[in-house]
Amino acid sequence: MTTYFEILKEVQKMPITEQFQLLNSLKKSLEKYKELEETKDIISELEIAESEQAWQDYLTGKDKGISSSDLKKKLLLN
Repeated sequence: MTTYFEILKEVQKMPITEQFQLLNSLKKSLEKYKELEETKDIISELEIAESEQAWQDYLTGKDKGISSSDLKKKLLLN
C-alpha cells in the first residue's frame, strides 16, 4: 500500500493548478467530517447530530435511558 509520504511526494511533482484541484476535491470530500478539538478524533457531522439529538431526547424525557443495573447486565452479557 502506498504511504502518505509517497503520495505527498507525487502530489508535489504535479503542476500547481492540479495540486489546487486536488486540494479542492479533498476539501469537498472531507467537509462532512469534523476533528474534535479535545481528542483530535474524526467524526461525521451525522454522528454529531445523532448524538446531540439523543442528548436532547434524554434531557426532555423522550428517552429515559436505562438503569445502571440494566446497563451492567447489558455490558456483562456482551
